Amino acid sequence: MMHLYRLVAVAIFCALASASASAKWDEERDVTTNGKDELVYYYKTNELGQKLVLDKYVKRLIFIQPDRLYKRTIRLIKVDGQSIEVMSDPFSRFPEQTAIIFENKDEVLKRLFLAKKIEVFVRYNRDEAVNIFQIK
Repeated sequence: MMHLYRLVAVAIFCALASASASAKWDEERDVTTNGKDELVYYYKTNELGQKLVLDKYVKRLIFIQPDRLYKRTIRLIKVDGQSIEVMSDPFSRFPEQTAIIFENKDEVLKRLFLAKKIEVFVRYNRDEAVNIFQIK
């Protein structure tokens, strides 16, 4: 009987630990076009109003910068100081949004979900900027 209590205690501790880990990103819910499924997206907004969306369904990041509508290129992100080479793909219908695509999708998504700091290196024509997202 004591063994059962230990298992229950460990299960409750793991559930609380995973809940606190997922609370680091803000959540946004959306319904599919057919109205049947609810999708959950995780995002962070930095002090500049830029938004980073973790799309676990397509396994990518989406960088949103509403005040800079012209073309941008993203070739590198840093997750907790470790560089990851990426590719960017702008959305034609939403010029403020750029998809960030990477190899080893499952591994990178796990690192992103657990990250404390994500740096996005963005190039606008000849101008370059580093956009920082703190995830607490």
